[in-house]
Amino acid sequence: MPDRSQARGPRVFTRAATGLVREAGWFDALVYNVNFISVGLMVALMFLFMPSYGGVSLPLSLLFCALLALPTAATYGMLAAIMPRSGGDYVYVSRVLGPAWGMMSNWNTTVWWVLYGGVPSAFLASFGIAPFMRILAAFTGNEDVLRFADWAASPTGMFVIGALLIVVLTGLFILGLRVYFRVQNVLFILAMLATALVVLVALVRSPAVLQSNLAQYLGNLAGRPDILEALLRESGYQPQPFDLRNTIITMTWIYLTMGFSFSSAYIGGEVKQASKIQVWAIPGTVVYALVWGLLLVWSVSRAVGADLIGAISTLGDAGASAVGLAAAPRFHELIALGSGSLLVAFLIGFGFIFWSYAWLPGQILNASRNLVAYAIDGLMPSALAWVSPRFHTPVVSLVVMGSLSIVSLAIYVFTPYFATLVGIFGFLLTFIMVSLSAVLLPYRRPELFTGSPVAWRLGRLPVLSLVGAISIVACLVMQWAYLNDPYSGISLDPSTLREGILGFGMFLLNIAIFVSGLVIYAIARWWRARQGIDLSLAYREIPVE
Repeated sequence: MPDRSQARGPRVFTRAATGLVREAGWFDALVYNVNFISVGLMVALMFLFMPSYGGVSLPLSLLFCALLALPTAATYGMLAAIMPRSGGDYVYVSRVLGPAWGMMSNWNTTVWWVLYGGVPSAFLASFGIAPFMRILAAFTGNEDVLRFADWAASPTGMFVIGALLIVVLTGLFILGLRVYFRVQNVLFILAMLATALVVLVALVRSPAVLQSNLAQYLGNLAGRPDILEALLRESGYQPQPFDLRNTIITMTWIYLTMGFSFSSAYIGGEVKQASKIQVWAIPGTVVYALVWGLLLVWSVSRAVGADLIGAISTLGDAGASAVGLAAAPRFHELIALGSGSLLVAFLIGFGFIFWSYAWLPGQILNASRNLVAYAIDGLMPSALAWVSPRFHTPVVSLVVMGSLSIVSLAIYVFTPYFATLVGIFGFLLTFIMVSLSAVLLPYRRPELFTGSPVAWRLGRLPVLSLVGAISIVACLVMQWAYLNDPYSGISLDPSTLREGILGFGMFLLNIAIFVSGLVIYAIARWWRARQGIDLSLAYREIPVE
């Protein structure tokens, strides 16, 4: 008997509903994006690393970075309004440029989110719990608390604490976004309270009183009353005149967090009124981070002093032992100790714990939704798209992401093969693909554009195309910065291969990860073709809810 299915032509999957539910309101989406930037962590990285480059203007660098991040955020916001589905750039690029390009673009982000799962989970200990315990030890003189702080900042401590965090977060995500958003919003309020307290203390306390308190309590930790003088002396820090190049290059540390304001685009199928909310919630997040970042940088610099901040940055964690400290004090530690109040210090230290890891939930959630999108389109096993009918969450994809994040945590804390900044160049390759899709969407998919809530034009030019073009330029500027930052861990210099994987080896790895999505798509298309399924037919429509 003839095969009737073949006679009718290639088959395509019947696309049933995903089972995901729109549970995120406007506040949930905004906080989700702000957490991915993680304002407190962004400023902590600025103070810890950027002054050591020499001649860096922190406020100017922050402003430059925001101006570069904003067009990409606006691009994602507009695309998320046009195609309000989970999967983010996978949906946008595949429906405009084609399925192979969509897979290459999005697989790249998924791999890097897996690899970067180790960074914020380790930061929970080194930027959150360890500083909090040091604050308590400084006020109470409890040696056991100080020893726990030192253990928490050790590789073993970072791994144990980070792995527990990943397990807890994965469990929360399985219970449902409604449960997670309740927890997220409460912790966000605590983090913002601590942030506001830092600004308040830095402005109300006179610099002389604050530095006197700081010398006393930081001296308790180091076991020396001359701790501030020792920091300045041992670091050898000398103020340098303004350096525009260093101010631009050090945006790498800010963009590490500020460049990812569009996290809610990847859970677009779970955001209520996504077509209205996303278009302002995503770029609005950059503005929010800029305002609070400028407030923190200005107030803390005024209170602590540029010389002390520069000395701490120059010593870093590795050099802190020269003055009797286990690690370089974070900026919120300085203000907490300088407040002279145990209660205020407690609130600051406790609240900042919830900034330290804040981008990790988005990584696990977003990547799990990417896996769901692949499975729905037939690129990966259907089990990845299975959604619990009770919790409305993709359990298998979440467990996969949680497990891989623990592996990446071990790589980050126990090996020298992964530097903090090395993958952002790779992320920028995806951002360029998304921006190119925005430029071309009004021309390649005019029916989507004209019926969308962002069908705006300047004369005959679609605003979406204009914003996408500006975003491409902004991304290229940031790629230049990462390739020229001597501490980014990525380089175009082939001679660095002799020194290990960092440098030119990481540049090659970034390119290889980006291209690997094409290989995966080719294999999936070949396999489905053998089953009589034309994979490309699934990409002619926006994915189902």
